[in-house]
Amino acid sequence: MRSKPLLSKAAQLKTRKAVHTLPMRIADLDGCELVSHCDRCGRHLRLYPGHADFDSRTRLVSLLDRLACSAQRNGRACGGLPRRLMLVRDERRWLLDAAGEWVEDQSLFWEPGDFEARAERSRQAAF
Repeated sequence: MRSKPLLSKAAQLKTRKAVHTLPMRIADLDGCELVSHCDRCGRHLRLYPGHADFDSRTRLVSLLDRLACSAQRNGRACGGLPRRLMLVRDERRWLLDAAGEWVEDQSLFWEPGDFEARAERSRQAAF
């Protein structure tokens, strides 16, 4: 018995096309929120919609090389680089990697079994 491939070529192409429907340029961000995460201070900065005025033709992956964190800490600018860019649309979140590919991030959501009630400890006075 021959084994079947996990994904046919047609299915792989459909998957790739679905990924390419996500924004690749600033002009494509309509209805989305774009957030940068600093690798030094950990702050999140909302880039779009936001105060920065980027050229509409700017590719999103190029922002990883062009941005630097200017948050003030101890009287000095942080200077950190964006660890990642996050795209938020319709309560879903994707991360942009250095190769320019969007990867859906599922870590934002909790599963019902992620938290359990612990047994209450008896309170004993410590002397």
